[in-house]
Amino acid sequence: MKKVGTFAVSICLCMVLLTGCGGAKVPDVVDKPAVSVGGEGEVTVWQTGEFGEAYYDVAELAAMAEQEAAEYNAEKGKEAAVTVEKAEVLADGKVVVAYRFDGWESCADYTGETFFFGTVKQAEISGFDIGNTAMKSVKDGSQQAVWDTDKKVLITDMKADIYCPGRVEYISEGASVNEDGSIKPSEEDEFLYILLK
Repeated sequence: MKKVGTFAVSICLCMVLLTGCGGAKVPDVVDKPAVSVGGEGEVTVWQTGEFGEAYYDVAELAAMAEQEAAEYNAEKGKEAAVTVEKAEVLADGKVVVAYRFDGWESCADYTGETFFFGTVKQAEISGFDIGNTAMKSVKDGSQQAVWDTDKKVLITDMKADIYCPGRVEYISEGASVNEDGSIKPSEEDEFLYILLK
């Protein structure tokens, strides 16, 4: 019986440790612009704004967002290139609309902002200047990024916290790591590069 208990504890510890190896966990309440990339490449974008006027109606906002998403899907000939996951008013008066995209291409096209997620090789083919990008290690701040062509890279100009689907190894010079593990882009008008392990 003691062996079974020890084995169960070992399994629980392994699960906890393995959970930490994944991407940053998105908080239950998102109250600022954020982007999350899932393991299958799907992208969720949270857009936030002030919602202080009494005559605003969150149901109308949700309906408008859903209508825009439906029009985009019809134009692209896709059933669910973009869907509205939710629209809600937070306690502090901010409104949050969460959009889910079937991939980075739809996200970039719909938002009109640069967004790429794929291998380093695919990024180079897409025209990103990977080799001349200044990067720093999230572990010790060193600047020795190895651009392995098979590693995943996320590139964006969105000013939002980024939640990644795996462990982050290097980030752009001006970026930083938030307490929850998400990546905060530089305040400067430049691309954010995130290299995953």
